[in-house]
Amino acid sequence: MPALFFAYGTLAPAEPEGAVRDGWMPDMVRGRLFDLGPYPALVDVDDLTAGWVEGYVRMIDTAVLTGPLDSYECVAEGLYRRVRVTTRAGRRAWVYVYAQPIPPGARGPLVQWDGPRAGLDLRARRSS
Repeated sequence: MPALFFAYGTLAPAEPEGAVRDGWMPDMVRGRLFDLGPYPALVDVDDLTAGWVEGYVRMIDTAVLTGPLDSYECVAEGLYRRVRVTTRAGRRAWVYVYAQPIPPGARGPLVQWDGPRAGLDLRARRSS
């Protein structure tokens, strides 16, 4: 079953050309984005006093969210949690938000994160 997913950091496409080719659409969510070094942290989603954070949305299989993406984002360990948000374009999408206190020295809040991308395959895998 497909679900809309918003990516703003390591899971986002690296460049706009690849984003379009792979079915990503630019969009934004409310929140505060911080650079933690190797990865970003999005907090305060849907807080009306927060600014807009740039990212991309696309449809992915729900099994990818609950499987490899939850694992990648360490949801079971409590590092991130997956929540539904409304994007600036009015889309309802899943996003991973940081579930820990922002550490001292984190850079932000930022409008976008420019760190490295993970390059994960977001397609559902078929069992044989």
